[in-house]
Amino acid sequence: MNRLVCFCFGLLFVFCARFDAQTKVSPAGHWEGSITIPSGELKVIIDLDRDAKGNWIGAVEMPAQGVKDLPLKDVSVSDESVSFGLPGGQGDPKFKGKLSADGSTLSGEFSQAGGSAPFSLKRTGDATVAVPARIPAIPEKFTGTWEGKLESPAGSVRLSFNMSNKEDSAVGTIDSPDQGAAGIPMSLISVNDSSIKIEVKITSAGYNGKLSDDGKTLTGEWSQAGRTFPLVLTKK
Repeated sequence: MNRLVCFCFGLLFVFCARFDAQTKVSPAGHWEGSITIPSGELKVIIDLDRDAKGNWIGAVEMPAQGVKDLPLKDVSVSDESVSFGLPGGQGDPKFKGKLSADGSTLSGEFSQAGGSAPFSLKRTGDATVAVPARIPAIPEKFTGTWEGKLESPAGSVRLSFNMSNKEDSAVGTIDSPDQGAAGIPMSLISVNDSSIKIEVKITSAGYNGKLSDDGKTLTGEWSQAGRTFPLVLTKK
């Protein structure tokens, strides 16, 4: 009799453990909601998922800001806590929130440049994270840091282009110190002899330039919102 009772309790323990594991919710999914700011509600769409290696990845869309498929950075998931950052944004924008017990909502605090505001997201479907396309490696003469000043009717803005090769692929970002933005990802880098074409999908911008004979200067044009401006970059 005693053996039977012990055996039954053992089965109950195993069953409960498996049930808990099966019901543990995951933040992987398509989330829609808003950030509460003084001027109103800012719509935000977030996709969270795991890549083929099991690492957390994600992307954000903010229609009012013209941002779409911007890869998230520093995605961290621990139990019900979820946090991630937005690359290239002014003031190092970050989300830190908690997943509800039923996994239907993700809410917390959005922080940027010392300020903060509450946010709330609702799960609306499965994740559709757009993985950035691989950019083939570029010639070494184009790698490195290139700096210049963009002159426009709104004023001058310093820009820094950073390009490098890693594991047979090219990686590029743009910094804008005067706007407090860093790490804005390049979505395309295409090289043809001494000419280079760069696209920045998340800001609907691009650059076309030509390398000088001494390899120290890129002379070209920056295009954005249907307008073009001359931009000369010097290798640092």
